Amino acid sequence: MAYQLVKSVSKAMAILELLMDQALENKHLTLAEVAARTGILPVTARNLLRTLEECGYVRRSGHGKYEEGDKCCRLFRAEGILRRLREVAAPLIDKTVEDLGESVLLSSIVKGRRVEILRRQATGDNMVEPHWAANANFYRMRTTRVVLAWFSQEQLNNFIEVNGFPLEEDWPECGNTIEGLKQELRRIRRDGGCMDEHGRFVAIAAPILTGGNEVVAALGCYAPLSRTDKPRRAGILSMLHDCARHIEEKLGQA
Repeated sequence: MAYQLVKSVSKAMAILELLMDQALENKHLTLAEVAARTGILPVTARNLLRTLEECGYVRRSGHGKYEEGDKCCRLFRAEGILRRLREVAAPLIDKTVEDLGESVLLSSIVKGRRVEILRRQATGDNMVEPHWAANANFYRMRTTRVVLAWFSQEQLNNFIEVNGFPLEEDWPECGNTIEGLKQELRRIRRDGGCMDEHGRFVAIAAPILTGGNEVVAALGCYAPLSRTDKPRRAGILSMLHDCARHIEEKLGQA
């Protein structure tokens, strides 16, 4: 039975796919950018964006930029790039956990919020670190800090707009100032990740990047301080970098 393609639906889906592709990069798009990248006339793109906004699939910021809405985000998490990332990363993280003998987690930032994508517990490791899944004090999480270190200035500004500056107790080295925060992020980027003592543990994290050097997510490991001297810390960070590189290669092939 012949049917006629509903072009407005096709165009709306193109807009949603574009916004979802931008989600892990934490980028917002203007009307002009949406129109240019989808090939949709600006007046049509505006009407579709407003309709999608009314339905909860698109959100408009105060700066005239668009991002995925709550309904789109739920769809995105279930079926989009996070799912692909999880599927690609799982076997590689399993191998890293086996080689390290330490538990490893994969997390990212979506819509200004920390999202834990995958966690793998090492055999015989009974340590349950509540901070791993924390969203309330996310500035304390080294995986969050690593992702922020590779953010563009626009992405960082958007994150701060949503969450504010880190509190003194969450990140004292920042001094609750933008310059202090930027200095810490420059240090993390220079060091290639985090490798800090955090209570009874050493918190180690490394970024996962795209071919364009944009951050997608971060790998993290909490290793007990009692068995993690400086050479072992460096070794763990190196293994996280190796795992991240293999994940990047697989994502590039997907």
